[in-house]
Order: sequence, then C-alpha cells, then structure tokens
Amino acid sequence: MKNVFSPGVKVEIKECTLDDNNNNYCYTSQIEEVVKKNILVLGTPIVGGQIIPLRINRDYMLIVYSNKGIYSCKIRPKRNFRKGLVELVKVEIISSLEKIQRREFFRYGCVQVFKFKLNDHWHEGIIKDISGGGIKFITNSDLEVKSKITFRIPIENDYIEVEGIILYREESNVELYKNQYRVRFDNIDKADQDRIIQFIFEQQRKRVRQEKGL
Repeated sequence: MKNVFSPGVKVEIKECTLDDNNNNYCYTSQIEEVVKKNILVLGTPIVGGQIIPLRINRDYMLIVYSNKGIYSCKIRPKRNFRKGLVELVKVEIISSLEKIQRREFFRYGCVQVFKFKLNDHWHEGIIKDISGGGIKFITNSDLEVKSKITFRIPIENDYIEVEGIILYREESNVELYKNQYRVRFDNIDKADQDRIIQFIFEQQRKRVRQEKGL
C-alpha cells in the first residue's frame, strides 16, 4: 500500500450506495496525507467551484491512479475538516486493495462530434475524451446530473449506441459550448466496450506514429 498511496496521487471517489434510480456520483481528488496504512487524508472534492463534503460513515469506492497502476478499495469518511484554506476529509480504508485493468480507464483525448438523445430529440455535442467506462463532452444543451441519456459514439464509419449516466456538470472552457459533462456508461455491452477500447488504442497508436513522423 505504501507504494500505491502517497501524497499527490490522483484519485476518483464514487458512492457505493446507489439511489432509487441506480445512479451514483464520481468525484476527482488527490491524496494529501498518508496517516497510517489504513487512514488517508484526501482533498475534499470540488465540482464546478462548489465544495462537496463526503458523508461521514457512508461507504465510497476509491479509484487510485498511482505510478504502480490503477487500484480500487472501499473507504469510509470519518471526519471533514479544514487545514488553513484547504478543505480535507480523513477516511478509513475498509477493504483490500485490488488492481484494475488500465485499459478500461485509459482516457483518450479527442475532438469528436457525436449525438445524444434528449426528450426524444437528437442533439449534438463534442467528445473531449473517451474511455471504456465513459466520456467527457461539451454541449449547449442543459442536462440534469444523474439523468440517463442515450449516446451514439462514432467508431470509424459506424457508431455504438449506449446509455450513460450524467455524473457531473460544470462550465465549459470552450467559448462556443457552455456546458461540460462527465458520463459513466450504464450496463454497456462487453462487446461494445471492447470495440471502444480497441478504437481508442488504434487512434493512440496512429497519434504516436504521426508524432514520430512515421
């Protein structure tokens, strides 16, 4: 664990308890301090400039992006507190650490027009990054966090239609599009997920060859 948990390591925090709509949130943060092997101090998540305190004694899933690989474990927040101007949360690790296949979580940065269905009408957006688990995209459409939406993901001359859950919304840093969203694919078919992952790595290989002038 010492090699995985260290200050500055980026993490994602997901609620383990799903609500009645079977949706859950995902927050980004980082490790601020390793108190002991089963106690960490994390930065309190911030979404769209708003501080999101974790609920005390509620179970969360922690995804750790270390230089040793990607790992997951369950955590339980014990105390929210402030140190200077920084909001922090002390958490207890309550499960064993498990390694996750990196390919599902590798995010490929891109600029790709795509379509999504809202209120029986198709709208356009721009995918900014994509992984086997979801996408980040920008659009002028107003979408509700936790809503389930149908997406058409372009794959070369075809597309994959998949449902996803809006995890969070924030202002876009692109002038032409006001909103940015992070989406988690919901119950994606394994074959469709494998097609997306294969497409990502093919595009990544092409990009590397272009950068090398091959």
